[in-house]
Amino acid sequence: MNHCDHKTFSLLLVFLISICSFAQDTLLINEVVVKSKKRQLKKKGLYDGEYVEDYNIRGFTQDVIFENELLDFWATEDLKCIEAKTLKDGESHVLNIKWNKDQDGCDWVGFGIGWDGWKSKDIAYVVDTLALELVVRSTGESFTNIPWAFCVEDYKGSQAWLGYNTSFLKGDVISKEWTHVVMPLSLFPFDEFDTDAANTKQLLVQLFSEGEIDIRSIKLVPFSGKLKKEFLAQKQTIEVDGNFSDWEDSFVLFNGQQFCVSYSEEYLNLAYIVNDSTPLQNSKIDGELWNGDAVEFAFSTNPNANDKRSFLLLSDQHIGINCGDSPYIWDFKRSQLIPNSKLEIIEVNTGYIVEASIPLRYFKNLKFNSSHNLNMEVAIDLGNHESRQTQIRWNSSNKEGFHQNPSMWGKLLIQ
Repeated sequence: MNHCDHKTFSLLLVFLISICSFAQDTLLINEVVVKSKKRQLKKKGLYDGEYVEDYNIRGFTQDVIFENELLDFWATEDLKCIEAKTLKDGESHVLNIKWNKDQDGCDWVGFGIGWDGWKSKDIAYVVDTLALELVVRSTGESFTNIPWAFCVEDYKGSQAWLGYNTSFLKGDVISKEWTHVVMPLSLFPFDEFDTDAANTKQLLVQLFSEGEIDIRSIKLVPFSGKLKKEFLAQKQTIEVDGNFSDWEDSFVLFNGQQFCVSYSEEYLNLAYIVNDSTPLQNSKIDGELWNGDAVEFAFSTNPNANDKRSFLLLSDQHIGINCGDSPYIWDFKRSQLIPNSKLEIIEVNTGYIVEASIPLRYFKNLKFNSSHNLNMEVAIDLGNHESRQTQIRWNSSNKEGFHQNPSMWGKLLIQ
């Protein structure tokens, strides 16, 4: 996390550094060329004149944004910035995109597809069950990152932006073989930016850096996967002594690190197994503990809180444990030490282990009930005596900022 000395960065820099979800100012289209604005109906059925869709998702039939024919499409006009064309590929056609935003005059590079004849599309009732899917391949060497941002724009001009994330890639790399990129529609911040998903106008795509890619199709497809990781907390009595034998082998492994959460009638219990080549280095004090070796735990105490919220509620909690020479447990929200807590930190040959118990009475209205599901995020800060070098997060592994945005947290299930 980062609590002090924040610097203001442009959205472009944030995207290039993190390639993550972000909000962007409304795009005013003033330098584009409309490639096609053609309407087309598919004739299909038993009788002449009967036009039916061959596929639908809960009654939604406007699912094909691009496939074979490039319709309702526009792009930045300057060909030195972007060139979009269809190429024959066997019996069908693919969309080839070649771009270079790094050249002079290429301030905004991108394209848009109005699809289905620029008619209004109501995706509001299927947002939780659909994903935006691109089937792509490389025209050269393999890669994993597509430096693009995607936007759903409504007919009043409001825009919901989502940056590409490698977690959307359904494979190891984008190679010369076709690969699927799947972005759940529920990740687009429609509510946050007052974008009317029931009156969708077009898909916008903004391109950064430079590259070339083939696209076989862009569609809205069924999605039933889990957007958030889940952890099941068990009820158990823990002796805080650095011996994990009483944790019932319920640790979760993430990015080389491990953690566990449990509870008893009196305590919230936390345990970490930290893999660190330079362990227990943290000379910071109080709320600056994140800037060295430390562990963090953020969670909600209100089971009815909207897990898509991008702001903290009074019921949201964020605690940290300084894992340096003078360890302590800190409440970031109240800016104070947490009294009557138990803490044990032990150095081991691969790093160190942390075991802590925090009184439940410290958190107002916190009750663990098997009928309640809460939100939580776990972070491990790896650093030295000077500063933090990296932060490893459980659910929001590819995006910073969990300490301010609960929508990035995973699920804490209560057994």
